[in-house]
Amino acid sequence: MKAQAPHLAKQFGDIQGMLRSGYGWLKSSRFLLLTIREGQEEAARAWLAKLVESGVIASAHDVGKSRTHPIERAAAIAFSFLGLTKLGCMETKEHPFPTPFRSGMGSDVRALLLRDNPREWRWSDVDGAACGPVHVLIAEWTPKDAGPLISDVDEAVFCVIRVENDPCSFQKINGEKEEKLIEAFGFRDGLAQPVIQRLRQDDGVGLSEARTEAGSLYDDRVVSAGEFILGYRNEYDELTYCPNVEGWTQSGRAIHPGGRFALNGSYLAVRQIEQDVEAFDAFRAANGQGICEKLMGRQANGLPLGWTSNPKKPTSDSKADAFRYRVEDANGFICPKGAHVRRVNPRDTLGVDVQSSIRSTKLHRLLRRGRPYREQSNGKTHKGIFFIACNADIERQFEFVQQRWVRKPGFVNLHADDPLVGSSDPKTFPKALSMPGLPSGEEVSLASFTTTLGGGYFFLPGIAALNFIVGNESASKSPGSEVAEAAAS
Repeated sequence: MKAQAPHLAKQFGDIQGMLRSGYGWLKSSRFLLLTIREGQEEAARAWLAKLVESGVIASAHDVGKSRTHPIERAAAIAFSFLGLTKLGCMETKEHPFPTPFRSGMGSDVRALLLRDNPREWRWSDVDGAACGPVHVLIAEWTPKDAGPLISDVDEAVFCVIRVENDPCSFQKINGEKEEKLIEAFGFRDGLAQPVIQRLRQDDGVGLSEARTEAGSLYDDRVVSAGEFILGYRNEYDELTYCPNVEGWTQSGRAIHPGGRFALNGSYLAVRQIEQDVEAFDAFRAANGQGICEKLMGRQANGLPLGWTSNPKKPTSDSKADAFRYRVEDANGFICPKGAHVRRVNPRDTLGVDVQSSIRSTKLHRLLRRGRPYREQSNGKTHKGIFFIACNADIERQFEFVQQRWVRKPGFVNLHADDPLVGSSDPKTFPKALSMPGLPSGEEVSLASFTTTLGGGYFFLPGIAALNFIVGNESASKSPGSEVAEAAAS
């Protein structure tokens, strides 16, 4: 008999809403990185408890109440490993947290694996950063031009790093009626997201519409819930491991590989990536928009390279994501093998055949929830991406993608990193290897277009576990969830 898990649909009230939606209708976003000052643990817990009680932490149940009148504001809270211990949550010996989360993205061992240099970062999830390790991450989403949702952070209790919204991140392109998310280099962002089985529908269209638009390729995007939410079946048809903490009593009746504290949670791989817009614009002026699109792997409007579209009839996101490489573009004549989007989602190219390749790629998918940011410093405007990737297995998902696809020069027999977020050293993007059909040996000189300013691993708890962390034990069973129920997954 297979081990069982709670029925996902009955757990929506216990799952933080950002796992179900990227809140595309909420056009402003901000991120708070909080370090709890020494001796202020109780005050920090009280402030966080008040925030949770205020009702701003959205659940998947809240997100799905209505497609026509979505929620008007939302927030999410996650904790680093040091943040959990700072707040008194101690892992059990029987069911500890996984090693990458415990050690932290900024640790020496993770830096070696990811080819990072966290000593130059502004913030991290381990000791050594200028403000101390970040303990708490708060993300908020509000309507366009709205003020901050959370503005009363007591700086006597917390050291605060604020990552502010870029008001120009949503724009109308090609005469479309709706504004689309645009990153700092001018490309459409937020495309090619996985669809979590039995949880997420495509934003803006219903599930049946999305399936119709994408046709037989829609299932390429459908990924088991356990790849992103702890305690459910993953692409190996196994229940994902759930760590436990001391004092957590909601064991339930389900049989899990681990404890129950992390049920309905996820891990976040977070990086603040500054984009050098001036350098990219200079590169574009020297080489043309077409080469920039080759580096990215998509047209600026988000369509796959080689596709044409009638501006009066925009292509849906679901349809624009319904394509493969192996048959149509095996050699990279259209989308170079080393292009950014082809590295982070190789689709059907890395296995012995199409179906095995798609199954393999699903083992490494990431659910992206980041947004562009903008800040002023020394009289200059800085732009970038506050990158957030939700995953249930940090090593097999985020770290695999970063180490084996993005930062591996030998990816599909190439000899260079990802051209956009790879090595910080000056480099080239060999046309002979990545853009076949052009003169052999011809190269395009690249600048360092991005710089990582900070990074960390965070645990996004279920709402019952969140209440336990901040001390709201009377609210540890969230409305709309059945934490103790065991039903076949």
